[in-house]
Amino acid sequence: MTGLLDVLPDTVAFVKDVHGRYLYANRTLLTRLRLTRQEDLLGRLAQDVFPGGLGTTYTRQDARVLAGHDLTEHLELHLYPGGQTGWCLTTKRALNEQGRAVGLVGLSRDLTLPTAHASALAAAIARLHTGYASPLGVADLARTAGLSVSAFERQTRRVYGLTPTQLLTRVRVDAAITLLRETDQPVAQVAVECGYFDHSAFTRAFRAAVGLAPRAYRAFARRLG
Repeated sequence: MTGLLDVLPDTVAFVKDVHGRYLYANRTLLTRLRLTRQEDLLGRLAQDVFPGGLGTTYTRQDARVLAGHDLTEHLELHLYPGGQTGWCLTTKRALNEQGRAVGLVGLSRDLTLPTAHASALAAAIARLHTGYASPLGVADLARTAGLSVSAFERQTRRVYGLTPTQLLTRVRVDAAITLLRETDQPVAQVAVECGYFDHSAFTRAFRAAVGLAPRAYRAFARRLG
């Protein structure tokens, strides 16, 4: 099984013990961490190997999973040494023995959005990318596509692998990342330009996706140059 996981270039796979320390990592994770051997990672926590405050966020996430809170297709931005970024869907499950957590297993699947949109979605996706600063909702996008909300949700998940809400979050957070990296606009202004009229809601959404608060991300990104 581990050999199969090593040939999945778009999927990070790992197993950790009850303390969140790595017991196994596939080749994709080792490569992204610029490690050459399993031994270089085994026994270490996420906070020991991921940059900035991201590792601490992942370690806390592990603790929640070990406490019984499953993580399922959580949309998040991964940052790697060197400043590379990439969106993924992360799923983590506790490994239980006699009703007690003894470790966890996780998969993070890279998201690559299709270059061609399904025709029924084209108008809605175009509106999403040009109007994300307005208070768009799933019902608005469904009407633009000429679909019911349920049909729009099914089509979005089929084409993009995301719910409409996840897709909207991704577009808005991507826009915020660009503004935080390339401008000196106050965070409150960035929030408004990305469709968040409640600063605290923007901070929560950004932290949930990226693992850092907007100000912390700006400082981290600029340190990386």
